[in-house]
Amino acid sequence: MKKSHWIFFCFLFTFNNAFLSQVYLEIDTTNFATFHNYESTSLSNVSFGSAGSIFRSLVFSNSHNLLSQSVFLKEEVEDLPSFDVKTPIVDTKYITGSGNEQLFSVFHSQNITPLINYSILYTKKSFDGYYLNQGTNHNFFQSNFSFTSKDKWYNAKLLYKHHRYFHYQNGGIIDDSLFTDDQYSSRNRLLLDVNLENAFSRDALNKLGLFQEFLISSKFDSLENKATSTIGFDLSVSSQKRTYFDSLVNQFYLYNLLDTVSTRDSLTKKHLNSLVQYQILKEIDSSKKFLFTVGIDGRLYTHSNLSIDTNFYNSSGFFAINFTGENHKIGLNANYFVSGYRVGDFTISADFFKKYNDFTLSLQAKYSSISPSYELINYSGNHGYWNNSFANQKVFFSKGSLMYKGWKIFSQFTDVENPIYFDYFGVPNQEDGYSQVIQTSLSKELSLRAFQLNTSCFYQYQGGYTIYQLPEWVGIFDLSYSFDAFKSALQLNIGIQGMVFSEYYLMNYRPDFGVFYVSNEKKQENYLYADFYLNAKIKTVNFFFIVSHLNSGLMGYNYFSALHYPSPDRYFKLGLRWMFLN
Repeated sequence: MKKSHWIFFCFLFTFNNAFLSQVYLEIDTTNFATFHNYESTSLSNVSFGSAGSIFRSLVFSNSHNLLSQSVFLKEEVEDLPSFDVKTPIVDTKYITGSGNEQLFSVFHSQNITPLINYSILYTKKSFDGYYLNQGTNHNFFQSNFSFTSKDKWYNAKLLYKHHRYFHYQNGGIIDDSLFTDDQYSSRNRLLLDVNLENAFSRDALNKLGLFQEFLISSKFDSLENKATSTIGFDLSVSSQKRTYFDSLVNQFYLYNLLDTVSTRDSLTKKHLNSLVQYQILKEIDSSKKFLFTVGIDGRLYTHSNLSIDTNFYNSSGFFAINFTGENHKIGLNANYFVSGYRVGDFTISADFFKKYNDFTLSLQAKYSSISPSYELINYSGNHGYWNNSFANQKVFFSKGSLMYKGWKIFSQFTDVENPIYFDYFGVPNQEDGYSQVIQTSLSKELSLRAFQLNTSCFYQYQGGYTIYQLPEWVGIFDLSYSFDAFKSALQLNIGIQGMVFSEYYLMNYRPDFGVFYVSNEKKQENYLYADFYLNAKIKTVNFFFIVSHLNSGLMGYNYFSALHYPSPDRYFKLGLRWMFLN
């Protein structure tokens, strides 16, 4: 018998995580989902190792552009949402694998009273590394308390978030030929010399936030159409610091500006964020909704980097208009910075979605003018120092997709004026011109009895300044077979997944900044990565086993994720997930 648990899900969302209207989320504990996707990165990524290692996607997205206001800092994970559960939930996961990989995660949510809920999420990832000084040790923690008044006029959430990324940085192997000329994986990877034997980076974030929403009015007209208006107030403080250390034994870096023996670089940013927004929601009938949002956002922050210590502020206004019909959606969003470091920055976007019988059409366009992150303007470190004068990057982005009976054709165009990137020396540079990427993909989902095939083929044309160094062709596939055993008590899923791509120039990687930069030193040849996986499910218990890079060595040993950074050889993962509902 199907067992479903309804969870009230109050999610904070606008441009800057303010309250959205309440929605409901259904958790179905009987439907089967392949567990191998829970902790693995995207199939389009190439990685230095495992368990939170440095990775890069071979399929273009806006994350390849240096548009963030904290280029050298890790992006924080999504806020844990608010829940309202009748039954306490404990969801645990454990994964172990090659290289002494360990992952442990536990999520717990419970209502203290019918109006108050608390939720906790903790994740620990660690990995010794396949090469010398390559390990990772990451911690993630979130907790929140949510409150809803009895008459629903007031909602609040108090949130605490912490992450700590710790990467050992080895600078890649010294002699690539010791890897590429190997036979049958006979060489112990831990014996290959690396550029940095004693270096690491650490990124730590602490954030405390209070999010509130007040219901101002709720009305029904004679036709039972509903209109509600709310006002939301958000306040958060955060501190994030990146530290890099090395003990130099060779000439890996071109410059040692402060110390020829060791490096202790740091970058710290502290933020005070506030947001006020007003929202009107009109439900015209059961299938039509109109949502209007307007608000202001203010930010104060400090920037500390060795000899650089300065303060900034930003203030912006935004609005959003969204109309949802029975088979279509239309949206218009805009954001403009009226004062501060980013004065004059703006973003305007439009979205359209329409379903015609078996066809689904989706269109999107966005245009932005974005100030460069301050660390791209001024930076002081042992291996790098600059004082730049960069113009705003102006980004035009458009995409469209058409879906029909499991087929999906997708195309997007990205045009960046005044693109900023890290040049051949690994320092920020801006071109007076344009960089474009035209990406087209064709995807198909095919089901034949117990077989399931998901495939995608991407074509990526790079015009103007070619600063992204991506393969022209990328193919992704996942073929699986599912069946039940022991009178459906056990559900099994066996399959193979992978990625194939055309040749491209490998990017280089700077451990002290944690960024990729352009290089024309070496090409990565056409290659195929394939994984074998087995999933099993018994009620609320999921088990998985995966052999990653199954074909390692069969096509030679010329597979790199970046210059001097070989991709992992064949390795395995074994995992268990258990959800308790009581």
